[in-house]
Amino acid sequence: MKMRKISTTALLGMLALGFTANAQKVALHSSSGVQIFNGSYALTNAHNAASSGDTLYLSGGTFYAPSQITKPLYIYGAGHYLDSTQATGKTIINGNLILREHTDGMHIEGIDLTGFFRLEFNSADTVQNVAIAYSKISGNIELGYSSNSNSNNFVLLRSVVLGNIDFTRATNAAVFNSFLQNRCTGSNGVNYENNILFFSNNANTAIIGDNNIIKNCIFFSQYDYSSGVAGNGNQFYNNLFLFSTPNYGGSYTASGNYLNVAAGSVFVNNVLYAFDYANNYHLQNPTAYTGTDGKQVGIYGGTFPYKDGAVPSNPHIQLKNIAPSSDSNGKLQVEFKVSAQNE
Repeated sequence: MKMRKISTTALLGMLALGFTANAQKVALHSSSGVQIFNGSYALTNAHNAASSGDTLYLSGGTFYAPSQITKPLYIYGAGHYLDSTQATGKTIINGNLILREHTDGMHIEGIDLTGFFRLEFNSADTVQNVAIAYSKISGNIELGYSSNSNSNNFVLLRSVVLGNIDFTRATNAAVFNSFLQNRCTGSNGVNYENNILFFSNNANTAIIGDNNIIKNCIFFSQYDYSSGVAGNGNQFYNNLFLFSTPNYGGSYTASGNYLNVAAGSVFVNNVLYAFDYANNYHLQNPTAYTGTDGKQVGIYGGTFPYKDGAVPSNPHIQLKNIAPSSDSNGKLQVEFKVSAQNE
């Protein structure tokens, strides 16, 4: 997935966000320079002031979501893991993110969204090329809500989704190296690679739909009837299942899958059938369960290996020390440690 490059000006804007403790700030980076917005409505105000293609850098803290997103933006938060955002705090967006028509190319990273994420547009329009990375979505993801048109080219990468995902109006969608806690419905032709699927809802199969490609994934469900797919023409390659007879659906293709694997032998530290920050999802024996590419199955294999802490791709503030007062010469001691991210 192509990432937007961060300029020196943008980096300075990010550093400025960290100087005031417990204060929500958004840096709007555009062709005309950097503009800073403050407070819990900073994201809404920055969105209203932005032009298509601008970049918003969010500090740690809680922001109210705009009532709707009406233009394509690059949004970068500080992350959603506590242990990797100690210097900045987590970036929490309180509410729902609703993308309207003309938001093609929307890119979101490093946020903890308390509500749902939805593409909502008129039947005469479509929304294309939307990407979410390094984020946690507590609610559902709905692609093409209440519309007769399809969204196209949706990518979910290195993220956590606690709600359901509705792919009914999505074409050419893909999910890479992510945690999926509940169902994926309307999933037709979706590409799933190197994910962990918990599907704690015990009344349904994990994925409902036809002609999906599912490879190098781990189906970690306590219910045998929710450990597969309901649909036809689905393809399963090198996935790990806890049961000997997972549900492949009708007219399926299956090859290289690992069946009847003991739950306690999969991860270094995980006893739950749900996502938990405290657990370690590295494999106990990575070489025992390899994917179609020869790398390990699960989130730490594949083309986009999961980054511990889900640190977003923009420069990341690892350390921030600011003296409580200036010295006798009127100088304020400030120390920052910033790491560049390759992806």
